[in-house]
Amino acid sequence: MSRPEQGSPRELAAAYALGALGPEETREFERFLATSPEAQREVDEYREVAALLGVAHSETAPGPELRARVLAKVSEESARRAPRGTRQRPITWAALAASLLLAVGLGGLVLSLRREITQRDATIAARDRELAQRNLELIERQALLDAILEPGVRLFQLTASGNPEPGIQLFWNQRRNEALLHGYRLQPVPPGRAYQLWFIRDGKPIPSVTFTPKPNGAATVGRVKVPTGGKISAAAITVEPSSGSQQPTSPILLTGTL
Repeated sequence: MSRPEQGSPRELAAAYALGALGPEETREFERFLATSPEAQREVDEYREVAALLGVAHSETAPGPELRARVLAKVSEESARRAPRGTRQRPITWAALAASLLLAVGLGGLVLSLRREITQRDATIAARDRELAQRNLELIERQALLDAILEPGVRLFQLTASGNPEPGIQLFWNQRRNEALLHGYRLQPVPPGRAYQLWFIRDGKPIPSVTFTPKPNGAATVGRVKVPTGGKISAAAITVEPSSGSQQPTSPILLTGTL
């Protein structure tokens, strides 16, 4: 930014950028501004500095020490710029100082409001996720009720050597030849592993779906196709690779007669 000559309208660029000029001075300066690219550049620079002042300081309003330093600096600058024998512009420069102080205070207020808005948005997002999870749970429960209350559904229990927990309820819709599997208090499985359901048809295991329990040990799998073309006598659960196996590769954990 080049230095304006004393008495030049360009010396009002800072005051104009901060809106500190009176109506007559504003009109006079704007007529000059329209013909001076240098002044236009200075106005843009002063506005950028004011914006940086507004966001660079703390959230609190400027204290008395900062106010005194700004006023002293502005008074010094005003005396330096004014030609000898000319009347200074005390009202204009005081307004400029007030505008600078206001920019600092408003900058802190903006930062505080931004933080409040960010916190509010985070709270709303957390509540939305919680509501979405509750709605999903309600939908799953309703689907479970609809499936088990449909006519032609029979309930079978899969347990571990007579131990009631953990366990799996198998709701077999024999009219649709589909099953709904509902597990409870199941132990977690290692990464890359999953529980796999097997139907025992004519004494041989037939592979079915794989699944992993939720952190609370629950698992629900719907629309499980029950094999046809033979006699289904039992169902069993083993732990297999998450992609499933064609033959059991680990001991049976849960079993039940169908």
